[in-house]
Amino acid sequence: MATTEIVAQTAPFGPSAIENAQDAEIAGEATLSAFLDNGDGFDAGIIACFSDPGLDACKQSLSYPVVGIAEASIAEASILRGRFSIVTVAPTTIAPIRALVEKYGKTRQLASVRAHDQGVLGAHSDVDGTIAAFRELIDKAVHEDGAEIIILGGAVTAGMKRELQPTSPVPILDGLDCAIRYAEKLHSSRA
Repeated sequence: MATTEIVAQTAPFGPSAIENAQDAEIAGEATLSAFLDNGDGFDAGIIACFSDPGLDACKQSLSYPVVGIAEASIAEASILRGRFSIVTVAPTTIAPIRALVEKYGKTRQLASVRAHDQGVLGAHSDVDGTIAAFRELIDKAVHEDGAEIIILGGAVTAGMKRELQPTSPVPILDGLDCAIRYAEKLHSSRA
């Protein structure tokens, strides 16, 4: 049985957190640079940022498939065929997230985008507080917005599903998990 080896890379420049369009633009350039600087020795690539910065440029420039965590989690939510809400950590990302959902053609399935007013760096430094806030946001998304699936929006949320799923009345998708599955599938289909 094959195993997946994950090699993490950090972009050589860019903002410490992506919370607006300017951050995403700079991060897109940095992301492409990181992929190009690290060669073609990979079977697939994942952009672990919910704005999927540089995804289109990476897909055009690299010889292997590249997926973004927003792209992958939205695709998986659409396969599950339920209305989904995205829960994230920065209110400034709500409009760009809505734009991504529209770009990926899934606006009709979107129930809502809800954000904890903490920001990416704040979420990193207060994981327990973020999880507590997300419980409330998930409850509102389900009961007020009609969400049938929750997507955790952001790399900072990776792994939080373990804490949140037991108290959630609906399935929760972790974007990084979705991206790994999607990248593995794309690689397998090319092999």
